[in-house]
Amino acid sequence: MRLRALRPRDPLTVAAAAALAAAVAFAGSSGSGKATAAPAYSIPTEKVREGESVPEGKTGRSADMTFTVIGFREGMTEVMGTHAAMGSKGTFTRIRVLAVNTGRDIQVFDTWKQRLVTADGRAHSPDVNATMIKRQPERLSVGSFMRVEFDLWFDVPRGAKVRAVRLSGSPPVGAVSDPAPAEIKLP
Repeated sequence: MRLRALRPRDPLTVAAAAALAAAVAFAGSSGSGKATAAPAYSIPTEKVREGESVPEGKTGRSADMTFTVIGFREGMTEVMGTHAAMGSKGTFTRIRVLAVNTGRDIQVFDTWKQRLVTADGRAHSPDVNATMIKRQPERLSVGSFMRVEFDLWFDVPRGAKVRAVRLSGSPPVGAVSDPAPAEIKLP
């Protein structure tokens, strides 16, 4: 069987096809032949708090929430706020988190679902008293395409080595179970 090349018979069809091809090529071009980058927000920087390290590349995702650890400090023996002070049972670890909701619906960040994992594999809950003394959120509604920063406070046994933090978003619309947490290695 021989195949023949199809040839348009109507000159208007040929002209219309050429115009369409040119329009598609032009629409995908910025005119300079180079891809143009989208503009970015200019967000003011914050000074690092005393004793805090600034980890890089510590990002994870749980459902529609993207989490980045932007500050880390361990080995603190007391916490002090505007209305109270308290000593640790072991030592306090503070994790500064940037949370971004990339979804179309509100995500609820629940402090009490988050866990700090030590080298022995134990998962530690946030410390209620340190969280209250430092006036950090217990639950926070994070709107669609909204970003927030806050601290998570943990009281871990003295001498425990921090391995990771497990951060959980809330289930997206239609989900029937909690999403898998993002496990971010530390420090």
